[in-house]
Amino acid sequence: MPKNALSLSERLADHTQGLIVASAVELLETSSVTELTVRAIAAQANISERTVFRYFATRDDLLDAVATEVGQRLALPPDPLTMDELLGYPALLYRRFEATAALTRAALHSELFDRMRSRAAQQRWVAVRKLIDAHAPRRPEPEREIAAANIRYFLSATTWNYYRVYFGFSSDKAIDCAQTALRQAVDALGPPRKVRGLGATSTTTGSNPAGRAG
Repeated sequence: MPKNALSLSERLADHTQGLIVASAVELLETSSVTELTVRAIAAQANISERTVFRYFATRDDLLDAVATEVGQRLALPPDPLTMDELLGYPALLYRRFEATAALTRAALHSELFDRMRSRAAQQRWVAVRKLIDAHAPRRPEPEREIAAANIRYFLSATTWNYYRVYFGFSSDKAIDCAQTALRQAVDALGPPRKVRGLGATSTTTGSNPAGRAG
């Protein structure tokens, strides 16, 4: 037997652990629950509550595992790395929300929301702020912070759901709204700074070239 091969008991443990998490996600997606109880998850998996706690020492451990699984199933696009990617990001993000609408809305209205938001939201905020700082480095810091915060607001499942449910907008119209808001926020900062290179003037959103004063 290869050294890295799992024993039968280890494979069974992995299967049971996966069954518990999958049952929790299924319960979340199909039952419109706002609180995932161990009792309900055990019943969904057709196992005892004691078995659940054999694989997850605490309910928090279980919810963390479920939040990770939900995040993997949502499979959201990677954070934008350029201004062009940023301005087109609502289309990628909102279409993914549409493709996983039931699970996205279930997560929004459950106790998993804060766990998932604390992971993804901070990363997206950092990505947006980095792009805005590079795009308009000479604008006052409070202006850049406000612009990044406004942009980040439109790059969320909450805003997508608001457009779709409360305004009754189509998916395409929701995307148009978000992209318009992003472009307005960027335009309000003014044009990107210009740098000269090898006799030509070009536009950049990156860091200062070597030897050029900031």
